[in-house]
Amino acid sequence: MSVSKKVGVVFAAVHIVVFVLFVAYMFTSSEGQARLLWALWLPLDFPVSLFVTMGFDHISPSSQYGGLARTWLPYIVHGLLGPIWWFFIPIILANIFNKLFSASHSRFD
Repeated sequence: MSVSKKVGVVFAAVHIVVFVLFVAYMFTSSEGQARLLWALWLPLDFPVSLFVTMGFDHISPSSQYGGLARTWLPYIVHGLLGPIWWFFIPIILANIFNKLFSASHSRFD
């Protein structure tokens, strides 16, 4: 396995652990403002987090399953798509560096 994939696995695993701890805090917190902490994940998982904002724009809360979909959308995006995104970040960067420096330097994969 290449170094970039190993780093991607570590990034994804850390993301999953932090996300699980975050969700555990959300469910155990008695503070009403804890629900607003979802905003912290938007820049962390950018551009994947755009699915949350687009989903909120396109899913009506008054539709039959709109409230349910809007409730679970951040969990799906940040809990499932976020780790996948963080797995691919080092792979994408390694490919960019390999293309930029392939003629004169060693490969980064």
